[in-house]
Amino acid sequence: MKSRFAAVLLLVFAVPFLAGCGDSDSSTQPGFGSVRVSMTDAPAEYDAVNIVVREVRVHQDGAGEEQGWVVVRPDSASTYDLLALRNGVFVTLGFEDVAPSGHYDQVRLILGTGSTVVVDGVSHPLVTPSALQSGIKVNGSFDVPVDGLVEVTLDFDAAQSIHVAGNGTYMLQPVIRMMQSNMAGAIHGDLDPATEAQVHAIFGPDSISTLPDVNGEFTLSALPAGVYNVAVDVTAGYRDTTLINVVVGRGQTTELGVITLSPVSTPQ
Repeated sequence: MKSRFAAVLLLVFAVPFLAGCGDSDSSTQPGFGSVRVSMTDAPAEYDAVNIVVREVRVHQDGAGEEQGWVVVRPDSASTYDLLALRNGVFVTLGFEDVAPSGHYDQVRLILGTGSTVVVDGVSHPLVTPSALQSGIKVNGSFDVPVDGLVEVTLDFDAAQSIHVAGNGTYMLQPVIRMMQSNMAGAIHGDLDPATEAQVHAIFGPDSISTLPDVNGEFTLSALPAGVYNVAVDVTAGYRDTTLINVVVGRGQTTELGVITLSPVSTPQ
């Protein structure tokens, strides 16, 4: 699979962002707000990547390593196929409507047992390094507003997170971006004709990728606001295409419309 990531931060790709307020929630109390943590995924060349998430916590800034944890998902294991979470599909990992308001600096995912990767129809265990037994730490920052809601999105990059050891063991070394949802934007478009391809939103040295669905439709989500080049890398039969200076705003979806692909000319 082609990759346009120029740099990979193993375990954590943290994106700092500004505070944002959401809708009011009648269940909150003065000095408390609500937190929702969701997950999406970038594509990978596997049949399935099944991750077992057991618990989700968020950490209050300045409270110390052992203190200040708020559980947004209690101990309850569920399995998520990361490859089903692309093209703008999200799943809620946890929600807490009585979280102390203030500044937070980390999300921690506690994994359960039984994560697997399916390759050519064969399921293999995903081995988690011992250093991650205490949980996957995703550093970043967000604010829980008083009587309001903050939504945090984790973009779990399956392709960059799975590595094959020399003995054939599949290792999970998570690469995750974190974005505050109301600070993120998206890009949506359609390929004509629908064909096998990868679509990349390129921002400086980094990029975020997705695969179009069978109808050629794609969505690149959880994008920081900015100006992107959108590259369409076609597997075969059509020319690669790049759209430049695509502007993405906070909380907005930029519509590209139909992208018409040109066939590769064959010698007469």
